[in-house]
Amino acid sequence: MTSVVTNNGAMAALQTLRAVGGSLQKTQQQVSTGYRVDKAADNAAYWSIATTMRSDKKAMGAVSDSIGLAKAVLDTTYAGMDNIREELVTIRNLIITAQSLPPPPTNGFSNWTDYQPDSVYDGSQVAKVDAEIYQHWQEINSVVNASSFAGVNLLKNDVNEPALPGGKTQFTTGYVNGQVLTVSIDTKDTTMINYGRTVDNLWGAPGSENMGFLDGTLWSANIIYPITYVDGSAVVQKNENTYTLRNVEVRIAANNLDRNFYYNALIGQMDERIQAVVGGMSVVGSAQKRVGLQDEFNTNMIDNVDKGVGRLVDADMEQESAQLAAKQTQQQLAIQALNIANKSPQAIMTLFQ
Repeated sequence: MTSVVTNNGAMAALQTLRAVGGSLQKTQQQVSTGYRVDKAADNAAYWSIATTMRSDKKAMGAVSDSIGLAKAVLDTTYAGMDNIREELVTIRNLIITAQSLPPPPTNGFSNWTDYQPDSVYDGSQVAKVDAEIYQHWQEINSVVNASSFAGVNLLKNDVNEPALPGGKTQFTTGYVNGQVLTVSIDTKDTTMINYGRTVDNLWGAPGSENMGFLDGTLWSANIIYPITYVDGSAVVQKNENTYTLRNVEVRIAANNLDRNFYYNALIGQMDERIQAVVGGMSVVGSAQKRVGLQDEFNTNMIDNVDKGVGRLVDADMEQESAQLAAKQTQQQLAIQALNIANKSPQAIMTLFQ
């Protein structure tokens, strides 16, 4: 039955056109955004999972920045320690050289640590070696102060930092399942100078556990403070004594001591310091390895999150492109069908002519 009041054909064609238009709009949105799930209404479950994973990825990105900082701090620390090790080796070798030289004359001013110039001693061959040793001590002190990255210096422990031993330095290296992963090293394993100590002592003696690798004293017929010393007010001060060997030579001469014995003792103590620094470098090297592995793992995790989110919400662009062309054709056909349906009531006019 044909009716001029109700055009069933036009209604059907219009419904088809609306459905094709809605589907075409969705396809166009997916093509323009690249997502098949762009908001919760598209697929609440997938959208929720993808949003959580994206949040985790941002945390992993922050971890990557932290790892970069950790690697820079550890690299700076290791380079500083290696430089100090080389300087200590040089000082030890200079002491060996001085041992083979003739005993120098001195003004004999003191049997103990003497900060006063000794013009008699300064003209000797040993004094020339001593002056070079002093320059290497100064270089070590400069390296300790300069081995800082972003305000972090693991080679020295300031007075406002935790007492040794016991302090730890932690580096953020990962984020998994809501948990932050860290790598830590004992501050004692990297500290060369502890400005927070209150005692100078020989290694292994009471109180020495609170000292850095270069703190305390070298003992060989006399007391030697290579870098710093603790004054009467228990405050760490920089050692300004330019002599290392002079005071040893004075005491040996004044007391008729065995020069080779005390030089060998001094050399042995230098070897202890060198091995202590080497041990600290091993700790830092292990931390560098762990941080590097965590960096690689974190990078892989970020890539995996990207892939996982992509599988959930990314649009298949080849498929969507084909569907877009098909639905555009469907839309054109639906428009033509609607035009035909709208013209059908006009045919009734011929019945009344």
